[in-house]
Parts: sequence; C-alpha cells; structure tokens
Amino acid sequence: MEDELTPVLGPLLALLRSRKVMVALITLIVNALIVLVPELEPVQAELLVVLTALGTALIAAIAYEDGQRG
Repeated sequence: MEDELTPVLGPLLALLRSRKVMVALITLIVNALIVLVPELEPVQAELLVVLTALGTALIAAIAYEDGQRG
C-alpha cells in the first residue's frame, strides 16, 4: 500500500518543499485573511493588489535565480 502512495505523494511533497510554491501558498493565505477582516474593507483591494504583486515578484526572482544556476 505504501508503495502505491509514493508515486503520488512524492511529487506533492517535493512541491511543498519548493520555495516558489511556499511563497504562493503564503500569499494566498494572507490574501484570504485580508478578505476575512472586515476592518480592512476600505483598503482591501489595494492590499490584495500590493501583496499579490509582491508575491509574484518574489516568485519571479526565485525563478530567475534558479535559471541562473542551471
């Protein structure tokens, strides 16, 4: 049974160790928290745009760094 799960879980666990995936997940979680906090409603759209742009820029920088290594 364990050998059957390894081909599925192995790649998923490798993805979770990826810096790019971790940044994307953290950005998603923070954006979800911003949407859930009612006090942030006046600036909600701006915060979502800024944090998503920062996350995207960080992912692009990591991809560039990885590309320079290879």
